[in-house]
Amino acid sequence: MDLRISVESLRTAGTGLQAAGGRFATALEQFRVELAGHGEPWGTDDIGSLIGAAHAEVSDFAFECYADARDEVIASGEDLVGMAERYELLEQDNLALMTAMDPKSGV
Repeated sequence: MDLRISVESLRTAGTGLQAAGGRFATALEQFRVELAGHGEPWGTDDIGSLIGAAHAEVSDFAFECYADARDEVIASGEDLVGMAERYELLEQDNLALMTAMDPKSGV
């Protein structure tokens, strides 16, 4: 099996995911503000109060889910960057070991 790891590709993908998570966080907050800006158009009578309570529960849950997704995207990006760093160190260690074992290296 031919396994090739591109440290730079991992790092680029990781920073890209982190940036995407940041943009998603910004868009999510803008959406929350816009939604709140509509007020409570369902009114305050009995039916309006029921709709308002349901809306609050559903939107709170949805925003929690969106926040969890944002956090997972950012964490995945951090994991990829960390993986790139570990592969890079491993490559350096392997190179040093191979160089030390080479009889022509004089080490």
